[in-house]
Amino acid sequence: MMKYKTLLIAITLAFGNTFTYAQGTVLNNFEEDTPTIIARNGAQFSIVDNTTINTPVFNDFEPNSPNVVARFGAEFSIVSNPNKNEINSTNNSLRVGRTTTNWFELIAFPITPYQVPANTTKYLHISVNYPAQPDIAIRIDAKDENDSGSTNVAIRALNEYTDFGNWQTLIFPLEGGDSGAEIKAILIFADVGIQNNPAGRLLNNTDTFGYLDEIKVGDNLPEDNSFENYLTNVKLELQKNWPSNRTINLVFHGHSVPSGYTQTPTVKTLDAYPHKVLERLSEKYPTAVINTTKTAIGGEHSIRGAARFDDDVLPLKPDVLFIDYSLNDRSQGLEPTYAAWDEMIKKAKARNIPVLLFTATPFRDVDLFDTTTDLYKHQQQVIRLARENNVGLVDSYERIKEKVAQGESVNSFLASFNHPNVKGHNLVADEIMKFF
Repeated sequence: MMKYKTLLIAITLAFGNTFTYAQGTVLNNFEEDTPTIIARNGAQFSIVDNTTINTPVFNDFEPNSPNVVARFGAEFSIVSNPNKNEINSTNNSLRVGRTTTNWFELIAFPITPYQVPANTTKYLHISVNYPAQPDIAIRIDAKDENDSGSTNVAIRALNEYTDFGNWQTLIFPLEGGDSGAEIKAILIFADVGIQNNPAGRLLNNTDTFGYLDEIKVGDNLPEDNSFENYLTNVKLELQKNWPSNRTINLVFHGHSVPSGYTQTPTVKTLDAYPHKVLERLSEKYPTAVINTTKTAIGGEHSIRGAARFDDDVLPLKPDVLFIDYSLNDRSQGLEPTYAAWDEMIKKAKARNIPVLLFTATPFRDVDLFDTTTDLYKHQQQVIRLARENNVGLVDSYERIKEKVAQGESVNSFLASFNHPNVKGHNLVADEIMKFF
């Protein structure tokens, strides 16, 4: 028989009290109104923002930063930050120009050796400020700042630079591979000019420059709910081959539509969008092992779905969670259903589960252009929830509305008065696949 014990520890703290505490008691979390700390016998301490822990800054171009070298025609200077904002408020930044037509002009600097463990992905964040969309590539396998590394390797950002003339963070994957990787220097090709849109080199050394700053590494991507970037971690997992891959769990929570109901009580599982997504993902990622699990119940609304969320959904450990309740939520009102959706979203996010929210597929003969209908109001509420929680949005309502505006009948997407047919499910699957 297993015996359970409570851990009791007597401890003397420098802030004055000797006491015994039970396991789980918070002695100090170093936030406001916590006990005062003193340093003794030569010790030193400071209270810092814990988001900086395990996030090494490789170069911020402030005093005592690593020396930068320019090679193959690149030019640089360390200048005052040209446009401080919430993304980059540092004092200095690196201004980059070019003097040749070489795509491989680069700047480089050494770093304290940094280890990326085997079968692990870290992310290099670089704040950039360019007059238009650049093509920036990096290399991380050089021995030092004077070495060129593997000449057939060019790592590009997972996201695109779109906020021209302002600071934006580009994120580059750092793969550990099968054996792990040690990074000793960062090489940055600041103006390759091949994969940007429009393609071409942007910089010169007279009046058109790019700016780089805040080059640091972290475990996670910043939140980005765009089609291209929201599921980047999942897409990286889907691309892995045996034996490095693992099962990817997609969980579809909702009502009769993801369940596959057509003319109730008939269910056509293979026509429903969860299965359509499985088919398409299996084709796109042929080495991936993918489970699609439906926790959906016909006739259910989000309030009931939230009530069983802890028991039925979270134990499945979704890699992506899909929530589709809008069609049935019309009978429950906006405020209670908002609270139910918000509760489920926040519980998933607390476990780092990405979430895709669905607006409703239509009812028969409904006017999708009428902004007074409950269907429209719930569409707007789901859009609001996605924006407020920074999660993904599958706007089925808007996509079908666009088709109707082009002359198609809303009923052509329906198998019954309230359930989509295979055409409707394929349209929803099209929207989901934009994230993959």
